[in-house]
Amino acid sequence: MSKKNRKDKKSRPMPKPNRQIPNSLIRPFTGFMQSPYLENPRKYPIFGCWLMEDWRETGLTPVIVARLQDNDHIMFAVTMIDYYCLGIKDAFTRVDYTRNRFERELPQLCMKAPIPCSVEVAHELIYGSLEYAKKLGFEPHPDFYKQKADQILDPEDAHPRTNGITFGRDGRPVFIPGPFDNEIKSRSIFNTLMRSCGPGNFDYMEVFDDLPEEIE
Repeated sequence: MSKKNRKDKKSRPMPKPNRQIPNSLIRPFTGFMQSPYLENPRKYPIFGCWLMEDWRETGLTPVIVARLQDNDHIMFAVTMIDYYCLGIKDAFTRVDYTRNRFERELPQLCMKAPIPCSVEVAHELIYGSLEYAKKLGFEPHPDFYKQKADQILDPEDAHPRTNGITFGRDGRPVFIPGPFDNEIKSRSIFNTLMRSCGPGNFDYMEVFDDLPEEIE
């Protein structure tokens, strides 16, 4: 195949998005303290679920799933979702928040624009993004399991899928680098998409000085 034809088949670059989720919202805390409440969190009832207001336009959103502890405090998991491509980009859990503290900090976790969502939508976004990303060659962030965010969720088959969420954009994976995706990591993601999707079958936001015509 000629060099010209290979260039014609390259995946389409996407314009830079107007807004990135700031680092402070992706990882507002450090460290992880084990708690007895995380030994079996599913025995506590779900208190509520929330997303970022414009999640359908950005392809990125935190998904907050909260449970009500037996002392009337709140435990919750925050799972950062890229449902266009990478799936679960980050996750952390917190326990023993008073209702007032949880309600006070909730807007900070959702770009100051939290909206409630159904349990079904929250679980479909998280599990569906995980499945979609795995097909593309990407594993969930290890803290999704290490911090037991997966255990604050209900089991994967607990809620019927609404089938109202489209993963990818217009039927194609779209890679939009986040604040922790430097050029080395971005090239690795690009190469993974080249292997799993093939040239011309995914889109990306340009972050390289030059893009390889073939996988290096």
